[in-house]
Amino acid sequence: MKLAAFILCLISTIAMGWALIPLIWCIPMTVSVYKAYKGEKTLGVGFKVCTLLFVNLIAGILLLVDED
Repeated sequence: MKLAAFILCLISTIAMGWALIPLIWCIPMTVSVYKAYKGEKTLGVGFKVCTLLFVNLIAGILLLVDED
Protein backbone atom coordinates (compact mmCIF):
# COMPACT_ATOMS: atom_id res chain seq x y z
CA MET A 1 0.00 0.00 0.00
CA LYS A 2 2.93 2.32 0.56
CA LEU A 3 3.83 2.11 -3.13
CA ALA A 4 0.32 3.16 -4.13
CA ALA A 5 0.42 5.96 -1.56
CA PHE A 6 3.79 7.12 -2.89
CA ILE A 7 2.52 7.16 -6.48
CA LEU A 8 -0.56 9.16 -5.48
CA CYS A 9 1.60 11.60 -3.49
CA LEU A 10 3.90 12.00 -6.47
CA ILE A 11 0.98 12.70 -8.81
CA SER A 12 -0.45 15.24 -6.35
CA THR A 13 2.92 16.94 -5.98
CA ILE A 14 3.27 17.24 -9.74
CA ALA A 15 -0.29 18.54 -10.03
CA MET A 16 0.41 21.20 -7.37
CA GLY A 17 3.55 22.29 -9.18
CA TRP A 18 1.99 25.55 -10.29
CA ALA A 19 1.69 26.75 -6.68
CA LEU A 20 4.97 27.14 -4.83
CA ILE A 21 3.65 27.29 -1.26
CA PRO A 22 2.03 23.80 -1.27
CA LEU A 23 5.23 22.35 -2.68
CA ILE A 24 7.03 23.38 0.50
CA TRP A 25 5.29 20.59 2.39
CA CYS A 26 4.34 18.21 -0.45
CA ILE A 27 7.89 17.45 -1.60
CA PRO A 28 9.30 16.52 1.84
CA MET A 29 6.20 14.47 2.66
CA THR A 30 6.46 12.59 -0.63
CA VAL A 31 10.14 11.87 0.02
CA SER A 32 9.26 10.58 3.50
CA VAL A 33 6.61 8.24 2.08
CA TYR A 34 9.18 6.95 -0.42
CA LYS A 35 11.67 6.29 2.40
CA ALA A 36 8.96 4.45 4.32
CA TYR A 37 8.24 2.37 1.22
CA LYS A 38 11.93 1.45 1.01
CA GLY A 39 11.95 0.53 4.73
CA GLU A 40 14.34 3.26 5.84
CA LYS A 41 11.79 5.15 7.93
CA THR A 42 8.60 4.54 9.87
CA LEU A 43 5.67 6.90 9.65
CA GLY A 44 3.67 8.04 12.65
CA VAL A 45 -0.06 8.57 12.77
CA GLY A 46 0.36 12.35 12.78
CA PHE A 47 2.36 12.24 9.56
CA LYS A 48 -0.27 10.00 7.97
CA VAL A 49 -3.05 12.39 8.94
CA CYS A 50 -1.07 15.35 7.57
CA THR A 51 -0.60 13.44 4.32
CA LEU A 52 -4.34 12.88 4.23
CA LEU A 53 -5.07 16.58 4.76
CA PHE A 54 -2.33 18.33 2.79
CA VAL A 55 -1.15 16.02 0.01
CA ASN A 56 -3.73 13.47 -1.10
CA LEU A 57 -6.86 12.11 0.53
CA ILE A 58 -6.57 8.59 -0.88
CA ALA A 59 -2.85 8.31 -0.16
CA GLY A 60 -3.46 9.35 3.44
CA ILE A 61 -6.20 6.76 3.87
CA LEU A 62 -3.95 4.08 2.38
CA LEU A 63 -1.21 5.00 4.83
CA LEU A 64 -3.63 4.97 7.77
CA VAL A 65 -4.93 1.49 7.01
CA ASP A 66 -1.44 0.12 6.37
CA GLU A 67 -0.39 -2.34 9.08
CA ASP A 68 3.18 -1.10 9.56
